[in-house]
Amino acid sequence: MDPAGLLLTVSVAAFFVGAALGPLGRRGPYLGSLVGSAGLGIVAVLVLAGGSVTGATWAGPLGDVEGLTLDPLAAFFALAAALVWVATSVYSLTYDDRRSPLLAITYALTLGSIALLIAASDQVLFLIGWETMTLASYGMILQAKGPGERIFSAAFVFLAFGEASTLFISLAFAGLRVGTGVFAFGPHLGPGDLATLVFVAGLLGFGIKMGIAPFHLSEWLPIAHSSAPSNASAVLSSTLTLAGAYGLFRLVSLLSSPPLWWGAVVLAIGAISALLGALFAAVSEHSKGLPAYSTIENNGLILVALGVALLAQSDGVHELYVFALFAAFYQALAHAIAKTGLFLSAGYIEHTAHTFDLNSVEGQAKSGSRGEFGGTIIATLSLAAGPPLAGFVSEWMVLEALFQSYRFGQSWVEFVGLLAGAAVALAAGLIVVAMVKFVGFSMLWRPRPSGAGPPESRLGGVVGAVGAMVLAIGVLAPWILRFIAPAVSGFAGSSVAAPVGQLLAVPDGWSILSGSPFGILSPPMIPFIVVAGAAVAAGYYALGRPRPRRRVPIWMAGSPPGQPGETYTSFGYGTGIRIMMRSVLSTREVRAETGESSGAGVDPVAAYNVDLEVFDAFKLFYEALVRLGQGTSAVLKAAVMPGRLGRYLAYILIVVLLVVMYVAAFY
Repeated sequence: MDPAGLLLTVSVAAFFVGAALGPLGRRGPYLGSLVGSAGLGIVAVLVLAGGSVTGATWAGPLGDVEGLTLDPLAAFFALAAALVWVATSVYSLTYDDRRSPLLAITYALTLGSIALLIAASDQVLFLIGWETMTLASYGMILQAKGPGERIFSAAFVFLAFGEASTLFISLAFAGLRVGTGVFAFGPHLGPGDLATLVFVAGLLGFGIKMGIAPFHLSEWLPIAHSSAPSNASAVLSSTLTLAGAYGLFRLVSLLSSPPLWWGAVVLAIGAISALLGALFAAVSEHSKGLPAYSTIENNGLILVALGVALLAQSDGVHELYVFALFAAFYQALAHAIAKTGLFLSAGYIEHTAHTFDLNSVEGQAKSGSRGEFGGTIIATLSLAAGPPLAGFVSEWMVLEALFQSYRFGQSWVEFVGLLAGAAVALAAGLIVVAMVKFVGFSMLWRPRPSGAGPPESRLGGVVGAVGAMVLAIGVLAPWILRFIAPAVSGFAGSSVAAPVGQLLAVPDGWSILSGSPFGILSPPMIPFIVVAGAAVAAGYYALGRPRPRRRVPIWMAGSPPGQPGETYTSFGYGTGIRIMMRSVLSTREVRAETGESSGAGVDPVAAYNVDLEVFDAFKLFYEALVRLGQGTSAVLKAAVMPGRLGRYLAYILIVVLLVVMYVAAFY
């Protein structure tokens, strides 16, 4: 085993060793996770720069050789996860103030399981890591503070969807094993009905974990991610869903000659997920629920880019195929880092304001760390596609790929691309509303004293570092794309070059090219342009003479000072969206006690935030499904398990008879 392989093995083992040290103190699992994350990130960089690395190998339970290996495709996702985990592990050392070490133990097990499935060389080891990840994440959610019944309900729904995901993935891998004859990742499965079964089952299984439509609107992802502790939420939203993306990319890379309708299905699901995720984020009042819905929107964008790539591959439009693939990979990286900053910021807000309700935060977190303030601003601007940040570059690339839908050969495919482009554009506008709400009511509001001391500055420092990372990934986007080219080549099955080139007088390699005759973007030049413009504005202001300011009383819609109307809430900010999108959100009016209509001391939130309610229409489907399952179980229980010994003996005899008949027929 070479040094890189040894480092890979030690890095994966470090997570589980750290978890084993949990009973001795909660710092052990976090330090073990920090060491494992750093080592995994180093190996991933080595792989992207020089080629695949193989760690420990052994004989699997089914006789096949299995072990740890990182090829360029896996290394990309390992690097993205490692960057997130380094930040969350450092953050957790200060954030986790619980006496019990269970949060730290389940945290380390979750990270170790994701690292194991990314580094798995075959399907069996992948499934072991996947199921361990699901169970460890379930335990991590249970460590949240709050009403026990609500926490258990959120964790249980998470577990139910996680097990459903495992069933579909097992079906997909079983089909892959039948078609290729091996469990190892490598041999490709040719076109046919079996490949279609593998694709559909894999899309469902990995899509559930990514929270794509219609599974996300059952509330499982937003409730589970928002109910968990903030360090756990960051891991769940940024890297557990990233594991779903990795699984889908890995599976699709093993299927040859995808038919046209595969790409159309992925594109349509991605566009719907992006639109609905952004819409529900725009009307969310929860400082962790809002980023959770934003995760759905961003995962939808990943699927949109992947769908365009599959369509381009089927139609033979190679240039668009390569560009869309780079857009999908870059979107996955940009989302993982920016969303980590947003969830860690939510934890900082929790420590400062002691609430997750944006209506009640009222800028209390602004009076804390400058790193927290700057990191939160950058993360929200990135997720709102503000230039020159990573989210701006990734969303531009996705839209540029959609703009080229006219290049597809069939009119119905062009129409699907047109509808998807409209949905993504609308989602981009809605997510700006959501991000303005988040940062406006948490950071930009005039700070209100919270009555508590400021949280540890190290929490804010980590958020600031994540913000700096988001800025660097955006500004250095052309070089990032060239660095991840081996990962994209690993997916494509052949060597591809990053879509970078020259723009007018801009040096070669500084610009991203989407393909003639469409756009060219140079992220490194945007800061120079912004600074130059700011310098001109500052000079103009400096040359001007100061003018006297005239102060007048603030007009509050005719309300006298001290009335509830003075306070503009987060709920009020999103009410316009609720009313305009009433048919989609199923918004309905509710009646409740609102307190006195006038007089000092009235809580403005209690007075104004009870008139509208967003109702999840998809929840009806899942509730009906639950009732059907419970009814069917009751009928089967009464018929099959009546408590009679004679019937149970008959079952045993029937099973023995079937086994004897099978052995006699086939052996």
